[in-house]
Amino acid sequence: MGCMNMIQEIQVTKTNDWSMNLEDTYYEENPAELLQSAVEAVQTTAPGYYVNLVTPGSFGMPEESLIPKLIHRFQEENIPVKDIHYISECGCGGHVTRVYR
Repeated sequence: MGCMNMIQEIQVTKTNDWSMNLEDTYYEENPAELLQSAVEAVQTTAPGYYVNLVTPGSFGMPEESLIPKLIHRFQEENIPVKDIHYISECGCGGHVTRVYR
């Protein structure tokens, strides 16, 4: 019987409040990836905790685009979220959005 190579992704649940830095030129060039990475960050956050999503300033105010898109994806994928709101602008010009699980 032969061996089969399998790639297995192990997802670690964060049992604390944490931040995900999405301020990267990669995300500026691939905005759909930013949304997917943000959703994955929320999915890996345990209930009762939050994740701060730090996004590039070039994406604009999170209330106008990111937050509505996240809410839509959470509803579409049945991801339970207690609260999502804009926190503030970073000193570097980016924005912080907090998502509570």
